[in-house]
Amino acid sequence: MNNKINKLNEEFLKALSTIFKNEIKDPRIDGMITISEVNITKDLSHCNIYLSIYNSKNKDECFKTIISCAGFIRKKLAEMVDIRMMPELHFHLDETLDYVDKMNAIFKTI
Repeated sequence: MNNKINKLNEEFLKALSTIFKNEIKDPRIDGMITISEVNITKDLSHCNIYLSIYNSKNKDECFKTIISCAGFIRKKLAEMVDIRMMPELHFHLDETLDYVDKMNAIFKTI
């Protein structure tokens, strides 16, 4: 079962990357969107998607727009991935690199 979920995670990551690159045309989603991680729960009912947003004019508005497009993204994902029931999508903002940059700036001042 765990191997199946790992394969689905990889398949979802590839499909989501394609969707963000080619399918979403909303001008509020600007900058570069990177999917850092995809985690599908063991019961296949939920999917946590961790995103990094770079070079956006308004990161918060961009992220809120992505959340509002969740239905569209889920529909496109269902067309691309062969799965009986598409899990509910939950988007999370991954700010790990922002934190690393902040820590590097602090260390440089020391």
